[in-house]
Amino acid sequence: MTDTPHAQHIMSQVESVLSAEKHLLLSGQVHRVAELAEEKVQAMEAFDSLLRDAGHLLRAENFQQRLKGIIQAAAENSIHFRAVQNGLQSIVSRLGRVSQDSYVGAYQSNGLQTPFTKATGNYLKKA
Repeated sequence: MTDTPHAQHIMSQVESVLSAEKHLLLSGQVHRVAELAEEKVQAMEAFDSLLRDAGHLLRAENFQQRLKGIIQAAAENSIHFRAVQNGLQSIVSRLGRVSQDSYVGAYQSNGLQTPFTKATGNYLKKA
């Protein structure tokens, strides 16, 4: 059986991890989110256990409010993760277009520039 202080401690851990994750996402330090992975897994496992074993505690109004806050924070972080993912996909897409539209500075026999994607090297002089 889980007692109230233990349940509050578990919820505090989850809130803390979600808050740290949000801070890293909003401050552009997405690469550091992985550092929270182990702590987040431990907090979420304890939280899952709490949800299974202490359902009676979670019916209290103060726990209900904290649960709503945790759900809200997790949903917001998910939105931030999706924004980061969309940003990275946009960058990759733009970089792909840049290489398609780039030229090596050499010219073909018909006078057209050689596209970067068709470059094979061994260019000794420009036209």
